[in-house]
Amino acid sequence: MRLFICEKPSQAREIARFVGATQRGNGCTTGNDVAVTWCIGHLLEQAAPEFYDPQLKTWNIDLLPVLPQRWKMEVKSGTREQYQAVARMVAKASEVVIATDADREGEVIAREVLTLAGYRGPVRRLWLSAFDDVSVRKALAKLLPGEKTLPMYLSGMGRSRADWLAGMNLTMALTKAFGAGGKDGVLHCGRVQTPVLALIVRRERAIAGFVPKTHYVLQAVFEVRGTMVPMAWKMPAQYADKDGHCVDQKAVQAVAQKILGKTGRLTKVDTTRERELAPLLYSLGSLQREASARYGIKAQAVLDAAQALYEKHKATSYPRTDCEYLPLSMHGDAQSILSALAKADPQLARTVALTDLAKPGRAFNDAKVTAHHAIIPTGNPSVRMADMSSIEARVYDLVRRRYLAQFLGAFEFNKTVIDLACEGEHFGATGKMPLVQGWKRAYEGMDAERKPAAKDVDDMAPLEVPLPAVQVGDQAINRKALVQTTKTKPPKRYTEGTLLGAMESIDKEIDDPRLKKVMQSKEKAGIGTDATRAAIIEGLFKRMYIASEGKALKPTDKGNHLIALIERVIPEMADPVLTALWEDQLAKIESGELALERFEGWLGLWLKEQVQKIRTQPRVAVGQTPQPPATAPSTYRPGTTHAFNGSANPEKQAQEPLRTASPCPTCGRPLKRRMAGSNSFWGCSGYPACKTTLPDVDGAPGRRDESPAPQAATKASGPICSDCGKAMLVRNGARGEFWGCSGYPACKSTRGR
Repeated sequence: MRLFICEKPSQAREIARFVGATQRGNGCTTGNDVAVTWCIGHLLEQAAPEFYDPQLKTWNIDLLPVLPQRWKMEVKSGTREQYQAVARMVAKASEVVIATDADREGEVIAREVLTLAGYRGPVRRLWLSAFDDVSVRKALAKLLPGEKTLPMYLSGMGRSRADWLAGMNLTMALTKAFGAGGKDGVLHCGRVQTPVLALIVRRERAIAGFVPKTHYVLQAVFEVRGTMVPMAWKMPAQYADKDGHCVDQKAVQAVAQKILGKTGRLTKVDTTRERELAPLLYSLGSLQREASARYGIKAQAVLDAAQALYEKHKATSYPRTDCEYLPLSMHGDAQSILSALAKADPQLARTVALTDLAKPGRAFNDAKVTAHHAIIPTGNPSVRMADMSSIEARVYDLVRRRYLAQFLGAFEFNKTVIDLACEGEHFGATGKMPLVQGWKRAYEGMDAERKPAAKDVDDMAPLEVPLPAVQVGDQAINRKALVQTTKTKPPKRYTEGTLLGAMESIDKEIDDPRLKKVMQSKEKAGIGTDATRAAIIEGLFKRMYIASEGKALKPTDKGNHLIALIERVIPEMADPVLTALWEDQLAKIESGELALERFEGWLGLWLKEQVQKIRTQPRVAVGQTPQPPATAPSTYRPGTTHAFNGSANPEKQAQEPLRTASPCPTCGRPLKRRMAGSNSFWGCSGYPACKTTLPDVDGAPGRRDESPAPQAATKASGPICSDCGKAMLVRNGARGEFWGCSGYPACKSTRGR
């Protein structure tokens, strides 16, 4: 029996129609020697820390970091029934076809279930980017071998484990060292969340610390051939400061008085015909940024709408893509897609009639296509915008118009640049005269196009204004010359759209020239991915680290305090470079250049350094004034250093074998270093099933006869334990003091005092 494993029930229903599976069963559909089953997103999750060490239920910093030697996945409590249904079908399958979303996360969702269910048979991959009938038939006819996408699973597991290792270990360590207690006292620290929060916090600091500078701008209007033309003063270099501003008010006033009412002449009139190509198609990130800027829609809402358009309405292709291009072969689908758009919306039909399909535009480029192509409308003729929510309709409208624009040609215009001389001063202006609307016709009938944000006046830049037909030598009479007092403005707060852009183009936040170049050369080096960035921002909202003020994002006091703490204790975690470098490592795992085990080994060494740093810091709750740090203050600056391996040399580490924990001499499980009062010892990680303990000798497990057993916090030593022969120690209990064996927990003997 061939088994298709889908990511969601809606996907399973679509696939079942095409493979002859018509009989509904428990968590599956069967028929024609084929079965289709589904997950509900992730059916599994990483085991909790206490699985690896039961004592971590109380978040003990002395037991950190937890670095599993063998990873354990567990079935989520809310999905157990569906997992069992999937596992039953897997046990019967002679071949499995992975039909989850065509990306790294989809690969993980299916393969983690196959691994836990113990499947060892052949695997094939259904690579599907749209759910319209044509796309499904094409994909079913071209199933990929499972080995082709297996590296995506390894990369996805690397991401999942890195998130668990960094997030769990550092969150527990920070909370125990600096948390205020209770649910609100948890100090979350994550591979992606922390540097994103740091971007918002540091932008707010820049705004708070901004000192406005007063400068002066000359506003001049000249009459040219009966038309009033605003023109920008070309300020001489001697008047400009290092930022190009004039801070000498008297100098500007003198120029205004000199030209007022005087006649100048045009010294330059250059007119050139220019072309502006259609903007590229949407990736998820560019779609989210556009929807945020144009409509103020939240990033997560855009993703939800795009997912519904893909699955429910079958109106668009797969949304979780970072690509803005299409393969050249898809140019052949353009006619059917445009016809479907015209049929679904008669008002758009007139524009569709103007399209030219003679040759592909720049959006069709095989060399630029990544794992998924850009988001485009499907050729589904049954799409009804009336059935969509308001957000879904707006998102769909953006997608269809952007696709339509690719076939309407370039926007062409005459650009005229004029220069004017008056009383020895020089002025300039530019103007555009549209000639061919081209791709801009796709946006006719839409609400007003997005307007660019207002910018500070640039004293040296020519103004862009409507210009009359002019020529060199024409007279121009000054009708207005005013001096405007203005101030420089602080940087703007992030919106969700601009934050998404900052996450994607993280090289702009990096100072180090070498690292900046590295980030610019990496295709996916931003913080997070197009598919996860919206969820990161939503997580910051839910944990009350940020709040919104209109479209603007502001850090809360809680968010400010957390970043201040992390910058003091483990500044690398707030660095935008760190997570981008991790993503680069994950990409190498996906390409086969790096072993998953090596990546985990590097990460484990780095985490040991970070937890040790946290242990050595003074214990001050977040928001309070810290005492002087136990170590020298950090000179670390964001974006300036490769912090992947802390202070260790990554090249040297790459040549060293990975360190593994010592095995328990009784059962073979890893030994863990534990604390008893001020003393340490080594105990089996299988406790309480295995109660073996060994003395701690210079930070490593010793032999049972090398030193006395670890001492708990005591007041005095007393009689010998009758069970094991070790000294009894005074302990405090609910009913007062008592004698307890110093060999605890291996020996739990007690007696009254």
